[in-house]
Amino acid sequence: MKYVVYQASRRGGRPYNEDRVAYAYTSDALVMVLADGMGGHNRGEVASQLTVQVITSLFQTRAKPTLPDLSSFLLDGIYAAHDAINEYALRNRMPDPPRTTCVVCVVQKGMACWAHVGDSRLYQFSRRAMLYRTRDHSAVQQLVDEGVIEESEMSIHPDRNKLYNSVGGYMLPDIELEQPVQLQEGDVLFLCTDGVWPELSPDEMLATLRAYPLERAVKHMMDHAEFRAGQYGDNLSVVAMRFGEERFDNGELVLGDDLGLDGFTTQLKRLGNKEADEPETTESELDRAVAEIQAALARYTGKT
Repeated sequence: MKYVVYQASRRGGRPYNEDRVAYAYTSDALVMVLADGMGGHNRGEVASQLTVQVITSLFQTRAKPTLPDLSSFLLDGIYAAHDAINEYALRNRMPDPPRTTCVVCVVQKGMACWAHVGDSRLYQFSRRAMLYRTRDHSAVQQLVDEGVIEESEMSIHPDRNKLYNSVGGYMLPDIELEQPVQLQEGDVLFLCTDGVWPELSPDEMLATLRAYPLERAVKHMMDHAEFRAGQYGDNLSVVAMRFGEERFDNGELVLGDDLGLDGFTTQLKRLGNKEADEPETTESELDRAVAEIQAALARYTGKT
């Protein structure tokens, strides 16, 4: 399976980064995960870290080298992350569980399937157009759907940060799951947090993706989003893949990755800027949290 994948995350104007981003792959399957710890709730970085950890761990367990059921994997992974976050809160006697958004995408056999919770987005682009974007689980998205405001007003509306759906918390997440779609050569799947999408129109995203190889395109978009958001901008995170070979109008060809691997390689990074002030959560606390979720994860992997 030929493709190029790239991920990046930045603090923006915040004192630390509560976003987490990861991808994992076998020779025949790829999973991309992006989570944005929700502000206003304690230890959002724990919720986002546990989410990417649980979902990539479940992928490593089930992909042999492909997943037998994409929809079941996506639902089980997000529900397992939800259980892990709440178990962490219970063990640490937190009065309110941390929460996170989440968007997860799996690609195998030329098909892509994704699910999301919250307002972190997935866009699907062809070489010529935006084909799809996820619908935010937010107050402003409801206003757009009802015709009260235009989509261009979402990023400046006073209720733009009000979400009604999350991973972690007292209510089960309402997971929005899409049916698998067939990818075409040159299609891009672009997952990003709300530090990115309010600052860039879909037309700008498409133009940049058409003009540059994936890594350069992502860096250009993040540069523009960070500049436009200014000194008080949110964390910015992206994980994206271009299916097939990267070809451009000038004749340049950038070869995609034909990984051909047996086993797994996972890129999972704690992306907080270490030179900035970090939240109170320590590495050892996160390590303990990851260890604590193994029982919850076993319910979905069938391990004991």
